[in-house]
Amino acid sequence: MVLETCKADLVSKPVRGARACRFLLSIFFALSLAAVSVRSARAQTKPAVAAADETPHFEVAAIKPSKPDDRNQSWHGSADRILIENYTLRHLIKSAYGLKTDAQVLSGPDWLDKQAFDISAKIDETEIAKMKSMDWLAKRREQNAMLQSLLVERFALKARLDQRKMPVFALVIDKSGAKLTPTSPEAAEKGNHISTTNGRMIAIATSMDAFADDLDYQRETGGRMVLNQTGLTGEYDFKLNWAQDNGDGTTADPALPGLFTALREQLGLKLQPEKGSVEVVVIESANKPAFD
Repeated sequence: MVLETCKADLVSKPVRGARACRFLLSIFFALSLAAVSVRSARAQTKPAVAAADETPHFEVAAIKPSKPDDRNQSWHGSADRILIENYTLRHLIKSAYGLKTDAQVLSGPDWLDKQAFDISAKIDETEIAKMKSMDWLAKRREQNAMLQSLLVERFALKARLDQRKMPVFALVIDKSGAKLTPTSPEAAEKGNHISTTNGRMIAIATSMDAFADDLDYQRETGGRMVLNQTGLTGEYDFKLNWAQDNGDGTTADPALPGLFTALREQLGLKLQPEKGSVEVVVIESANKPAFD
């Protein structure tokens, strides 16, 4: 259309037509370049939008402050819902990033450990269908990713991963040698299991990595991460009985040894204090959520 107008003007008005053509063509090319720029910009933003849409999210979540006198802390998961009771922001971050100890969450607001929350989150049908084909570890990672999204959306969490040298315990074989019974192939087919109640541990088809993870949660390890450095790669059946630490340096049952002694005497293992490189989450900022 622009080129045809120019041709007509050049025939009827050679001089004035040339000037008009140059003006029209400059506008035409400017508009063309603008259109190309818009299309290019749209093309460049598409992948970012797609990537954001692929991040796992809960369909809906309700957050309420925990009761001040609530001493219970729990996490219940089902196929379509997660219920979290009495979790502080530190504990939520620890769970969301798959950390082992509270000490791996650094910095943060002054209410990091003071305000606790109850969360009820619903998983949408698309996520449920996707997780059906996952093993339990992949499902947990998917749920962790959804919790990370929730922390960003509702707590305005800004955080970064880092590595820090921190005090840890290395789980090693004592000089007396390991006293562990390898799990039979028949028993291994029934699945692994480890339970601890009041200083009584029963482990079936348990790896040393899983055992180290369980020791992370015992009061005697003082919040230090326990790293498996036994070199043992199999699965084992064992029992461990010890007098739990009351938290004041005394034991609940003087007739039983403490955890460190019980490990050496009953399993031939040892917790050795060291410093190791540990993954941490550094909180840059966070806000209290609006309650539902």
